[in-house]
Amino acid sequence: MTLIPVEIFRHVFEYFSDDKRSLLSCLLVNKRWCGIAVSILWRDPFSYIKGTSTSLITTYLSCLDVNEREILVKSGIDLKLLFEKKPTFEYAEFLRKLTYVDFYESSLAWLQSITEEKINNNDSKIFIITKELCKSFMNKCPKILNLNINLEPLHFQLPDNFTDYVAIPCFPNSENSLSQLQVFVCCGNYDKKKIFMALSKYSKNISTLYIDYYLDDNITSAPTSLALLIKSQRSLQTFRIDTYYRSLSKIIPALESQHKTLKEIKFRGIDFEEGVTFAPLVPCKNLESLIFMTCDNVKNEATKPLESAHFPKLKKLVFHVEQSRPPLALPSLIVNNCNTLQEISLGLPPVDSQDDPRIIETIIEFCKNLTTFEAHLQIHQLESLLISCNHLEKLIARGREPLRVDEFLPHIGKIIPKSLRTLVIHAIWSFTPNTLKEFLDYCIAPLETIGFPDCYAINDDHLFNFSEYAKEIGSLKTLNIKSASRISRKAFETAKSVIENIEHCGSYCDEDEEPKSVIENNEHCDNYCDEDEEPKSDIENNEHCDNYCDENEEPKSDIENMEHYGNYYDEDEPKHCDDEEEE
Repeated sequence: MTLIPVEIFRHVFEYFSDDKRSLLSCLLVNKRWCGIAVSILWRDPFSYIKGTSTSLITTYLSCLDVNEREILVKSGIDLKLLFEKKPTFEYAEFLRKLTYVDFYESSLAWLQSITEEKINNNDSKIFIITKELCKSFMNKCPKILNLNINLEPLHFQLPDNFTDYVAIPCFPNSENSLSQLQVFVCCGNYDKKKIFMALSKYSKNISTLYIDYYLDDNITSAPTSLALLIKSQRSLQTFRIDTYYRSLSKIIPALESQHKTLKEIKFRGIDFEEGVTFAPLVPCKNLESLIFMTCDNVKNEATKPLESAHFPKLKKLVFHVEQSRPPLALPSLIVNNCNTLQEISLGLPPVDSQDDPRIIETIIEFCKNLTTFEAHLQIHQLESLLISCNHLEKLIARGREPLRVDEFLPHIGKIIPKSLRTLVIHAIWSFTPNTLKEFLDYCIAPLETIGFPDCYAINDDHLFNFSEYAKEIGSLKTLNIKSASRISRKAFETAKSVIENIEHCGSYCDEDEEPKSVIENNEHCDNYCDEDEEPKSDIENNEHCDNYCDENEEPKSDIENMEHYGNYYDEDEPKHCDDEEEE
């Protein structure tokens, strides 16, 4: 009988590559199926588990060559129990996504599992184990497609020579294993210059580049090397840079070299220095997303070239700045691209009426195809927006002052477009339960998410109306009432039986106490729990807390909640598939 080619099987297996249970079942069919399933499971093994995994580290260490083992042994790391049996597969060669922190944290857990002494999270042995594993991957993996060296999750002081441990692109044979690299993430407080230089020589196919210079030293920031890495790419599509405040004048011009392919540019937490200009972005005609998130010093001189810029494919514009007023070019940028813009998010400081650039009015007049919008809005602007933009699917409106909206809210219900699915009002609004009922009765949109996160006046009657709406319409999945402290636990639990996800601060009024009126709710809200009970801390009140365990029941440990990586012959390590006769 003619055998089906392996590539056909591989193509079929890709359809359920996210289904760990099915892949594990395939391991037991025959040798061919086993090999294909193993190659999928081990290309990004941490995607199938939660948290750390000592068994993965055990398996990878078992695959080390003699020379690699000797380095660990000389460093005082006991490996004598690992090599009793040679693994069936060379698991390291299947890896396609290498995330440094995953291997570091699992190496820490593994090292702790073989010693009785407490291991510090910055112990040099952990760095050595992780480095040797990464060197092994560079030697054995034919292609790493995703390399993540984001060290921000490591919340401790890094050693002085730390770059030597994480400079993976400088390890032997990296020029081969990283030659097809597609995604590169490089974040943290360490010298990145030689990493950028190495990749610029042999990684020419990066499509996503994410750099964070947080706390990086002036000497080690390597803006020139980053610019060289950008220019060396054949088709960079996504560029993101975070928390940076110098030498952008060297980096932004390099983006023009990718003008044919760039689709997304994101600046986050950037303090733009003098001399920066966004003129190099103007030729990027395939740009679909332009984001300025919590940036400062986005000045008129820098943005002036954007005043006449036309991006034929621009769909998303995010502009959150912390300066005194938005740049003059912003309204023109919106008008020039109004036909394609579908998502706009603005975070602008308040301005005097005489200095108002009328950006909201510009959006209302010209951007008829919006599906997502977020901004500070006045009442009349919110009304005009809902009438004008009748394709809206998600609206997040923010207000600066407390308002009584009993007359306005039902009217909003009447003009909400049918397409709306998410409505979140970040403002201190107060309204009666009957007003809310009118609003929900008038609303013809099947809302999936409703949010009044700053409305502390919401009580049990309001919650009842939300529940009735959810039962009647059947679409409401998420309700955000984080600040509501006038509801009882009983009403909350009743609503939870109808609404899948309720975001709430966890503070309830006394169940034996009559809920206070809406007018009383407008007063300050400290005194809602039993006076004999210790008030909750700020942290407790800010967290969502909808799981209440029995006080007599021992809480489950983290280990009990962890999911293990597969059903293997030995439960303590990944399955090594012995050769089987092919059926």
